Amino acid sequence: MLKKSDFLIFILIVFMALAGTLAYLGSAAGNSGKDVNGEEPGGNGNYTAGLLSGVSSIVPVVADSRETIQLPVLMYHGITDISASVNEYTILSDTFEEDLIWLGKNGFTTITVKQLVDYVEKGSSLPDKPVLITFDDGYANNYAFAFPLLQKYHMHAVISVIGDKADESSGDMYRKLSNSSLSWGEIALLASSGNVEIGNHTYSLHSSAGERKGANMKAGEDSHEYEAILRQDLSSLQEKIAEATGSQPLLFAWPYGEYPKDGSADEILKDLGFKVTVTSYQKINTIEMGNPDSLFGLKRFLRTPDFDMDKILG
Repeated sequence: MLKKSDFLIFILIVFMALAGTLAYLGSAAGNSGKDVNGEEPGGNGNYTAGLLSGVSSIVPVVADSRETIQLPVLMYHGITDISASVNEYTILSDTFEEDLIWLGKNGFTTITVKQLVDYVEKGSSLPDKPVLITFDDGYANNYAFAFPLLQKYHMHAVISVIGDKADESSGDMYRKLSNSSLSWGEIALLASSGNVEIGNHTYSLHSSAGERKGANMKAGEDSHEYEAILRQDLSSLQEKIAEATGSQPLLFAWPYGEYPKDGSADEILKDLGFKVTVTSYQKINTIEMGNPDSLFGLKRFLRTPDFDMDKILG
C-alpha cells in the first residue's frame, strides 16, 4: 500500500517536471525573434503578425478547402542604398523593407514556388492571403540588400538569374553592386538559406538586340528551330543552377515578359521540368487547384519607386 510520504514525493516530482516544461516553453517563445515592425515581443500586440510572417517556411500538410486562390505576384529588380541610383527598375533598400512591413501588417504571407505548386498538384494548404515575391535578373545587390531583409522578417522570394551574367560575375573581382550579377557562390548561399528560391531567366537569351526579344520566337522563325534554341539555352541553365544549388528551378521568368502568345512554348517548358512561368503583365492571378496550366503565364506587378501598395493590394 502506498504510504502518504511516498505519495507526497510523487506529487512533488510531477510538479517540478511541469514547472520545468513551462519554463522551457516560456524561454523558447521569448527567443523567437522580433515582429514585422522590428520590435521585441509584447511591444505593441503585433508579435503574432511577426510570427505569421514566417509561416511560409513550413511545408503545408493540411488540405486546402479553396478551389481557387487569388495570388498577387510582385516583381523587383535592383535594390540600392543610394538615392541617386533609384530608377524605374531600382528601389531603395528602405523602400523594400517598408514593403515587407506593409505585407505583414496587412495579413499577407510570402509563399514559395514549391508551396504554390503543392497547392495546385496536391491540394496542400496555403495561407489566407498568399503573395509571391520575385526578383528578375539576379543582381548582386539582391544578395547585399534584399536577402538580409528577407531573413530579418522571415519572408521568402524567388530570384531568377541569367546564366552568362553569373559566369561573368563569378570571375569579376571589381564588380559593382549597381549593375553586376550574383556569383555562383552567392546563388548557392541564397538557395541554402531557406528564404530564397532560384529561378531561371535564360542562360544567354536576355537581350533585346537583333530580331529576337528575350526568349520569344522571332517573326517567321521555324518552330522546330525555335524549340531547339529554347531547349538548349534553358536546359543549360537548369543544369548549372542544379550544380550550384542541388536542385533545378521550378520557375521560369520570361525576359521582358515576352513569350509566344499562342502558348506553344508551354509544353517545351513543362518537358524541361518547369511548373510555373511569370510574365510582366500587371494583374492579380487566379490559381486553380488541380489545374497546372493556371501556373503558366502568371502576371506580376512591377515595383517602381512610385508604386502604391495600398492602391494595388490594399
